[in-house]
Amino acid sequence: VELYRAEYARLVRFAFGMLGRRAEAEEVVQDAVLHLRDHWGSARNPAAYLQRSVANGCISALRRRGTAERYAADPAPFDAPDRLVELRDLLLQLPDRQRAAIVMRHLGGMDDVDIAHTLGVRRATVRSLVARGLASMQKELGDG
Repeated sequence: VELYRAEYARLVRFAFGMLGRRAEAEEVVQDAVLHLRDHWGSARNPAAYLQRSVANGCISALRRRGTAERYAADPAPFDAPDRLVELRDLLLQLPDRQRAAIVMRHLGGMDDVDIAHTLGVRRATVRSLVARGLASMQKELGDG
């Protein structure tokens, strides 16, 4: 607890400098403190261990961020109708399997048997995925 109180603000500043996002920096520091707590008996120099854990946490966060940015959806065309952009954004927010089932059915023209085979699920699961995904989108649109 004493180490946490003594080092927290400095470590958050350090992590913020690496990440540029305060909330993410605080989360990395808190995760590092919990990791240290779990390894307290084996840490020869707890302050150095904590510093290194924060640095490693920042590097991992930056790596995840880079991966997410590499695989982020392309921006919508500037001339796309607002409603179409809204639908696209809602579709991208769905869980992967719901999104895949909806796209396969409505954009790919696949039937439930083909979708089930592709996703490795039962036909009833395909119907459930599509229904839940569409319901979620309708709820966000205020249409249902």
